[in-house]
Amino acid sequence: MKFTAEKSQIVDSLQNAAAVAERRQTIPILANLRLKAVSGKLEITATDLEIQVKTYSDLLSIEEEGETTVSARKMSELCRSLPDAENVDFMLKDGKLTVSSKNFHGDFATISADDFPELEVNEDQETTEISSGALKRILTKTAFSMASQDVRYYLNGLLLELSDGELKGVATDGHRLALSSVEVKGNGLEMRNILPRKAVLELAKLLSAEDSPIEMLVGPTYMGIKTENLSFSSKLIDGKYPDYEKVFPSGEPNPLLVGKETLQSALSRASVLSNEKYRGVRFELSKGALKLTANNPEQESAEEVLEVDYKGVELEVGFNIGYLIDVLGSIEEETVKFEFYGEDSSCVIKEPGSENEVYVIMPMRL
Repeated sequence: MKFTAEKSQIVDSLQNAAAVAERRQTIPILANLRLKAVSGKLEITATDLEIQVKTYSDLLSIEEEGETTVSARKMSELCRSLPDAENVDFMLKDGKLTVSSKNFHGDFATISADDFPELEVNEDQETTEISSGALKRILTKTAFSMASQDVRYYLNGLLLELSDGELKGVATDGHRLALSSVEVKGNGLEMRNILPRKAVLELAKLLSAEDSPIEMLVGPTYMGIKTENLSFSSKLIDGKYPDYEKVFPSGEPNPLLVGKETLQSALSRASVLSNEKYRGVRFELSKGALKLTANNPEQESAEEVLEVDYKGVELEVGFNIGYLIDVLGSIEEETVKFEFYGEDSSCVIKEPGSENEVYVIMPMRL
């Protein structure tokens, strides 16, 4: 194997694939990337046996086609550190991969590509077309609400639900919920699948924010995404996702409108003096005003009053500051709408005039 690439052609592909490679190295080859030079392109594959990413990059030239596997971390770090616009030569000889550029020369240990465990999806999959930007938006707007190591394993992922021309993404850790939806043309395909946490985070990085079409493949136990230069496959979480509709509070809401940046900065100040373990903040609502209070076991406290658009009943309710800051970070509008349903009920947060993203946060007892 012998080929030449410009750094910019391959650096992103190496970075993206390295993020998927298994760092714990229980099986050494899973910490490697498979590099395959063929037909003028470099095919880079990484897998942890749960998810697999395969990217295709154009090359300047291929003198000799071939394949091998090399450390994902070392190869991606090296390529990232080379000067921009540098040409990089790769040559496999006697089990060593030699990488050289203008002033650099390095020899990397390899493992034969014959031992690389490519993820085989042996099941019938239905296909639908969707916008890359739409799917990326759904993942990025909801991913922060996923659980990370919950015993309820189905919460350590994100529900993707497709029906009646609408694609929804739902994530919850039992204390908060994020929902994002988008209309899709589709072909009548319906699905309700739970994508694992790592797959959600990696796919959100891999997808383009543009409205370019991508192919979504859905089977009983796997889901895949295909574009011109990317092939992504993931096992699905086998479990029944809870009925998220029941999380939304009922009754007549008391709406509050507040500037996003104003509330963000007030919460960040309150968080300095909140309890480090529970991170609670108390909302005291009265006509035209929101009073934020936080305190900690050292008898320290913070208090701030904000002018807001609120005409509802007076009420007090506590929330986790971190959950509020996460939601505000996901909202794009300058104004945020809160809907309160009582002191013991969850509150709903959204952008005024939009139902595409809806966030629910459970109250805290303070």
